[in-house]
Amino acid sequence: MINPHLSLHTLFAAALFAFAGHATAQSTPALADGVAAIAATGATTKASKAADRKLAHRIATALERTRGLNAARILVKVRDGHVTLNGSVTDNEQVSLAADAARQVDGVKTVENFVRVAGPSL
Repeated sequence: MINPHLSLHTLFAAALFAFAGHATAQSTPALADGVAAIAATGATTKASKAADRKLAHRIATALERTRGLNAARILVKVRDGHVTLNGSVTDNEQVSLAADAARQVDGVKTVENFVRVAGPSL
C-alpha cells in the first residue's frame, strides 16, 4: 500500500526544489548586473575624486596668483565641484579676495568661505 502522505511530501519537495532552482537562475543575472553597477560606481567615484583633486589644485593656484592675497594658510577642499575654503588671512579684504578668486575657476559650482581673519603668523 502506498502512503498518501509520503507521496504528497515527495511531490511538495520536488516542487520546492524546482522553484528554488528557477529563482536562483533568475537572480544570477541580477547579481551580475549589481556587481557591474558596483564596479562602475567605483570607477565613477575614482574619476570624480581625480576631478576634484585637479579642481582643488587649479583653485589653489588661482589663490596663489591673486594680488593682495596671502594664500599660504588657506586650505581648499572640493567635492563634486563644491568648494570649501578654510584657514586664516590677516585682513577682511583677503577673505573676499579668496572667495572671489575661487569662484572664477572653471568647474566651481559653489564656494563656502570659512576663511577667518587672524593675526600675522610668527
